[in-house]
Amino acid sequence: MKNKRTGRRQICIILLFSVLLCSGCGQKTGNGIPEAPSGIKDVSQAASSPSPQTPVPTVSPAPASGSADAAVAEPNADAPFDGSTVCIVKSNKELASEITAEEIEDMVRSVTPDLDTIVRNGQTVVLKPNLVQMKVDSTGDLLDREVNGITTDWRVANAIVKRVRELNPDGKVYIMEGSASGPTSQVMEYYHYTPEYIKGVDDFISLEEDCGEWQDFDAPEVIKVDLPEGLLHQTYYFNRILYEADVLISIPCLKTSSGVVVTAGIKNVSLGTPPGNLYGAAPDNPSKVKMVSHKIVDGELDQWIYDYYCAKPIDYVIVDGLQGFQSGPVPMSQERKETDKMNMGVILGGSDAVAVDNICALCVGWDPQSVGYLNLFRENKGLGYLENIRVKGTFVDDLRKYFTIKRPELGGVQITDDQGPALSAEIISQDDSRLELSCQTDQDAYKLELYVDDYFNSSSLAEQDNTITLDISSFTSGSHTLRVIMYDRFLNRTEQGLELVIN
Repeated sequence: MKNKRTGRRQICIILLFSVLLCSGCGQKTGNGIPEAPSGIKDVSQAASSPSPQTPVPTVSPAPASGSADAAVAEPNADAPFDGSTVCIVKSNKELASEITAEEIEDMVRSVTPDLDTIVRNGQTVVLKPNLVQMKVDSTGDLLDREVNGITTDWRVANAIVKRVRELNPDGKVYIMEGSASGPTSQVMEYYHYTPEYIKGVDDFISLEEDCGEWQDFDAPEVIKVDLPEGLLHQTYYFNRILYEADVLISIPCLKTSSGVVVTAGIKNVSLGTPPGNLYGAAPDNPSKVKMVSHKIVDGELDQWIYDYYCAKPIDYVIVDGLQGFQSGPVPMSQERKETDKMNMGVILGGSDAVAVDNICALCVGWDPQSVGYLNLFRENKGLGYLENIRVKGTFVDDLRKYFTIKRPELGGVQITDDQGPALSAEIISQDDSRLELSCQTDQDAYKLELYVDDYFNSSSLAEQDNTITLDISSFTSGSHTLRVIMYDRFLNRTEQGLELVIN
């Protein structure tokens, strides 16, 4: 039996739709839920086959206090969700290399519907891509400049800068990185992180060059941050611009890595931004291998990742999953820099970095509960539980691929289940104002979602026997579609559609 958290058996749901909640997640039609076949009143089915690109639905803010007493309205927008949202959009191109800059801009816009609640005019915004290196270690051969799966494609960063500048035309925008090998400035130039390619950036900051002299912990360019509750250390150093920025956006690649398992939004900042002049291996080597133990089994790397995030949380994560790369974080050989590309064709986004990293783990086929640093967030902060995360757009089980890691003995559990839980739903009673919906499932069920006329209504933990009470008093006469989606804890799903007729 798959573990899940205890939930209520009886679920009362009041529709809280409002015509004011129509801000889109990039697309204005639908919410990513496939329509039931025409003329079918009760259809039970396993998860549908993946579509080339599922529209990303509208995004609604969390419900305000007392909203349960709001007037009931006709379902014409998503209901509020009191949790974190991760948006996923998948290209319909067959190959990642075919995705154009224009499409990337559309994809970025689709996964950042609420960025205007984070970025405001006049702010200082720091963007942190993943530019780990530009060569294959074993051969010295250069990596591809675009869609290599290992480094953040400059076109993704460019699309984000454009999006930020729409909201913040007068503030400061910086792109900041500390590469693992070679001068970061050279790595940036190679990957087109320059004013000629990415306009609207005030400065491209190389962390080993812009944080003071070697081992100068009192340099004005850095700041010492105390973290009394730190698990590994109680003091950490940051680049001052990064730490004092109003908004920090992480732009990682979708990759797997031994021990850490998934390398996404949080690791990108926690290991990529510590000042190279303070934490690097040598004055001419910015590698962070001496910064913290990389043995994995001692847990120190996970603790560092957790602590550094707690000292400076990330405000938004936009994941470059155009290519995706397994057995990273860098290629093992010239041959494997091609064969370990995963051709994912996706971009993910969200304002909760822990939620985004959990969904990234599921997308690449690894159990988030086997990821050390994600467990630290669950245990210490109560973050990352799937019942508190809603995925909008492409379903995780429609795009999941099973990435390998170099050394699986260092940790991580690969997902082996690919079937959704059992589901049998039926309307058991109905009058002019309410109906009761029974949803039977099995022990693998983790959470359920209800949609009405393709708009999100609610999400809750699942029991084997669930009864949903739905207020239909303001529904118009005619036919309405109810859709129940039952998930296991890996977000494998089963769906069932029901027709509701209002006389």
